[in-house]
Amino acid sequence: MINSDFALGLHSILLLAAEKDSCLTSSVLSSLLKVHPVRIRKVLSKMKNAGYIESKEGAGGGFFISCNIERVTLKDVYVLTQDDLMKAKCHSCCSSCKIGVNIEKVLDSILSNADEKFQDYLEEYTLKKVLDQMQQM
Repeated sequence: MINSDFALGLHSILLLAAEKDSCLTSSVLSSLLKVHPVRIRKVLSKMKNAGYIESKEGAGGGFFISCNIERVTLKDVYVLTQDDLMKAKCHSCCSSCKIGVNIEKVLDSILSNADEKFQDYLEEYTLKKVLDQMQQM
């Protein structure tokens, strides 16, 4: 399951890419994305640590894009923002239940394979490609 940090991270970095000559504050971004500023700063911090964005302090400061959007893919953003990639979250069962004793191991294997295929698909889309598609609409 994709968490909302992926959508927030992708939305933020695309906004910064579209406004490449400007700095956007976390307050502006949180207002545009309709989330609490602390929540957006958490996602922006991950983006900054990965080198996708930078920040400038002081008057006129904020966040700005610092990566090549032709090289960063949706997979990069996905891996960065997902704490637990597809993982089974099974409730604990009685150890005598013949299904419950193995379901988590089996689902982990299945979901791990699905996640690999999903990431391969996301890797086909760069930030530039997504931005270009959005601007054509």
